[in-house]
Amino acid sequence: MKNKTICLQLLLVLCSLNFFAQKLERPFILVKNAERSEILKKIDSKPWAKQIYSDLKKSTDKQVCKFYQNPKSYLKNLPFNWSKAEANQFPPFLKTDHIENGKHRNLDNATEKEWKPAALLIEYLQIALDCGYLYYITQDEKYAYVASSILYSFTKSVQKSKISNWKGRGGLLFPYDGFREVRVIGYRLPLIYDFVASYLKNEGKAFDIIKNKKVSFPKDEAQNVFKTYANITVNYGQTGSNHSVLESPSLVYNALAMDDAKERKKWLSYFLSESTQNQDALPIMAKNYKNQGDIWPETSQYLNHSTEILAKLLLVINKYNPSLKLGVKYPNILFALPRLDDLVYPNNEIIRWGDGHRRQHGSYQAYENAYVLAKMDSLKYLQDKFAPLLKNALDKGKYSRKNIEALFWYDDAIYGESNKIKLPRTDRVYHAGIVLQRNLSTTNNPKDGLMGFVGGAHMVHGHAEGMNIELYGEGQVLGVDHGRKKYGKDLHENYSRIFAAHNTVIVNGSSQGQGGWVNLGINSVELIAMEPKVRTEAISPNHSFSQTSFVDDKGDKAEATQERTLGLIRTSPTTGYYVDVFRSKSKLPNEFHDYLYHNIGDKLVFENKDLNLKRTPNRYMANANKKWIHNKRYRNPGWHFFKDVQTSKTYNKDLVATFHTKKIKGGAIFMQLHIPGFEKRVYTKVKAPITFESPKPYHKLSTPTLVIRKKGEAWKNPFVVVYEPYHKKEKASIQSVEKLEQGNIYKGLKIVSKTPNEHLIQYVITQSKDQIFKNENIYFKGSYAVITLNKMNVLQSIYIGEGEKLIFNNEEITTNSTNSFFKSYVKK
Repeated sequence: MKNKTICLQLLLVLCSLNFFAQKLERPFILVKNAERSEILKKIDSKPWAKQIYSDLKKSTDKQVCKFYQNPKSYLKNLPFNWSKAEANQFPPFLKTDHIENGKHRNLDNATEKEWKPAALLIEYLQIALDCGYLYYITQDEKYAYVASSILYSFTKSVQKSKISNWKGRGGLLFPYDGFREVRVIGYRLPLIYDFVASYLKNEGKAFDIIKNKKVSFPKDEAQNVFKTYANITVNYGQTGSNHSVLESPSLVYNALAMDDAKERKKWLSYFLSESTQNQDALPIMAKNYKNQGDIWPETSQYLNHSTEILAKLLLVINKYNPSLKLGVKYPNILFALPRLDDLVYPNNEIIRWGDGHRRQHGSYQAYENAYVLAKMDSLKYLQDKFAPLLKNALDKGKYSRKNIEALFWYDDAIYGESNKIKLPRTDRVYHAGIVLQRNLSTTNNPKDGLMGFVGGAHMVHGHAEGMNIELYGEGQVLGVDHGRKKYGKDLHENYSRIFAAHNTVIVNGSSQGQGGWVNLGINSVELIAMEPKVRTEAISPNHSFSQTSFVDDKGDKAEATQERTLGLIRTSPTTGYYVDVFRSKSKLPNEFHDYLYHNIGDKLVFENKDLNLKRTPNRYMANANKKWIHNKRYRNPGWHFFKDVQTSKTYNKDLVATFHTKKIKGGAIFMQLHIPGFEKRVYTKVKAPITFESPKPYHKLSTPTLVIRKKGEAWKNPFVVVYEPYHKKEKASIQSVEKLEQGNIYKGLKIVSKTPNEHLIQYVITQSKDQIFKNENIYFKGSYAVITLNKMNVLQSIYIGEGEKLIFNNEEITTNSTNSFFKSYVKK
């Protein structure tokens, strides 16, 4: 019955498409003729619309003037390969190719010289498209003549090329990167045609540089070009990643450019309903948005861009045929658009995982596309979601309408209040294994905010990072993930992508990814417990925590089980700290574990004067010259990139270390680390590679990094570090950190702080789930608890993040079914 229902739905879609195809006249891909009068009214009455039009006309008229001065000379500047021209025939175009180490590569790292033919071609096609826009608006045939002439030259020349079958990803003009060709060239052609079709229908001419005269436009040849570009996506693409999304605009626009209604319906179905071996259709792509709030399962720049493309195509096709109601069918795609802006630090930078960027925020243009579609399909809850976001951005000048689609699609009727957006205390990115905590200050100063996350998982564009953290303080992401720059380079493949570039633990010097996307497969970080639960109200204004687990079993030399507890504790509106407890144990004999922490800054200073360091340049060089195969085999774990390596002898005492970051705008800031002493610990400081997208000047400086090695298991006595960020105008509030033990097994910490307001004593118990800690004053069964006293040892508060029972002196608490509890004992 279910299959019959699906078949019936698809039949209705296709019949609906066929009905509309029969009666539509061009243009209709982005906008229809019937909408022109309203657009002219907008240009007359709306300053933003008038500005879009005048800017477009001003820049385009310069090119039109150049064209009319000498059409032949203007068009001959296209990147033709005249050396291969036949008599009285258009020459083919120059190919765009990139060669590295004697091998053809995709164009990710193409040089300016290699990219020049493509850049010139894209420039000409954009001029043609801009002329098409202006012909639609003004009905002045001079614009249609220029656009048609450029499209004519392209059509004649591109047919001299054949599709390369390079790794199943070839193109016509980019023989080793058809994936890029459809993204930068393929989608423009059908739009140009759509806008000038009425001119061509009325016997409008194009200029032929070979015949040196005006000629009729070869519509049939153009139709073949559109089919060819649609075919590159359908039969030469890649499934199971964002590639299907990125190629979809070319597929959809080229399908809609086909004049034969049956052909149009057939090719459009490859987006709407029918997947192929090389291209996922919309129903497959939409599975990534199964639940409201789900996001595209890659890294930040790809997940946002993918969702924005899909949302735009839903609107384009819905405008083409409103009866499809694509907003109703796929509302979760729209709902995902602003999701990335939930994952920001107090300074508005994005948390980073994999190849993600710091500043890849959501697009207000995409929000408005979603608002228009929601309005078309009468989805009030989605209108209510996007209206405040748009109103807020417009009111604060964060967003102004500048793109041509705004002129075609938008008006000023955005209803709703410009509300302040409140971010939740905790959040998760499920596909990236991320568990996030934030605590914004009552001062409303981003510098006083606290935030961190634990994460790690395998995905396309993910990194083999283990169970990684980032930490924020004093207005900056201080405990940083390295990020990435250019793909395919030694630094990217043998450092950025693998364990040593992350704040994680490397086991037996051998932690690595294996299998999956480009052999970087790792397990996902799994949640054991957290408080508050995802996007729910916190029980305490000052506390939150997460406990996660990870299995490091790729390759055959780590074989480790790990557990990480990250606690966030605010001690005043301007002070607070993080408690990081990382447990790790391997099944293998002679095990050892290395805890890594990278912090932007000038230097790392150990405050203990008796900790002697000696240069150990070969300490991390064992795999420096191992075989490296692009996208297949790496020099794991990547720490051979560490420079100026200095290492201590075994040191068992408590340790204080400070990262100095003195060149930051706004004054020097510090991250101080309190590290309880344990046996068999060796400390190393290094200069790691630069951290990309760091604040100036640290985007060009090496990254000071701490490595702590534990010989033997690090489970009963794990890695324990208390992190406190502070500004040069302040002093570190933490006075002392002392470990709590039971039978020589670590159980928690006693932390004494002197804040601007008060003197605090805090017992922070951090143990595995269902474990018990007991001493003369405390009994606790559970994972995480914080007991806060003032300097007179008077109880101030009790927080249980996860646990069943806590007894402190005469106070006994048994938690409810949520296993969490908070009570303040301070009289107001």
